[in-house]
Amino acid sequence: MFAGWQRRRRAPAGPLRDFLDAEPPAGRTELAELPLLAIDLETTGLDAATDHILSIGFVPVDGRRIRLAGAHRLVVRTAREVGQSATIHGLTDDQVAAGLDLEDALTQTLAALRGRVLLAHHAPIETGFLATACAALWGVRPRFGSVDTLAIERARWDRRGEEPPRGALRLPACRERYGLPVVPLHDALSDALACAELYLAATAENERARLKDLS
Repeated sequence: MFAGWQRRRRAPAGPLRDFLDAEPPAGRTELAELPLLAIDLETTGLDAATDHILSIGFVPVDGRRIRLAGAHRLVVRTAREVGQSATIHGLTDDQVAAGLDLEDALTQTLAALRGRVLLAHHAPIETGFLATACAALWGVRPRFGSVDTLAIERARWDRRGEEPPRGALRLPACRERYGLPVVPLHDALSDALACAELYLAATAENERARLKDLS
């Protein structure tokens, strides 16, 4: 609590302060009522200290409903060349050059995330890049509460006392186990939607669980 207050106090007036001032959902919130924002980032690599965000996709999830009207895909401008990462996400240097400033993209993302819990597949990637970007822009590195569909699936294997086979925790493999359709990968919005669908499928039989049960 104190650490969170310190971050709010240090954040300058603007989008990060507005985000930090919003009360996050309490741990006792039931999943049937939980507001989340499924987020996926496409980046130049996996190291938040040296790589850059190229696109952000997000879609709100309110309880058991995905709110497609709130879905957005933002391409982020960067002075750095896309390089070999283009073979994964398909973004070209020209597309990125025509994108939004990082501050504009983060302002929209933080506004959408206010009062919600971040939802992602392998959430440390998203939380790490977003926190690093906030620190670079506004001098404060926020902590993002998150629900991680990869961690949910890992816990299922742990409860059975089994080690998941190689690749079993990747997003497509997790979706396949629930009978979800194959979808294009490595587009930020498509992956955010895929994660949201996986979350709903993975928690369908446990709606009375609470947010704290997923952490």
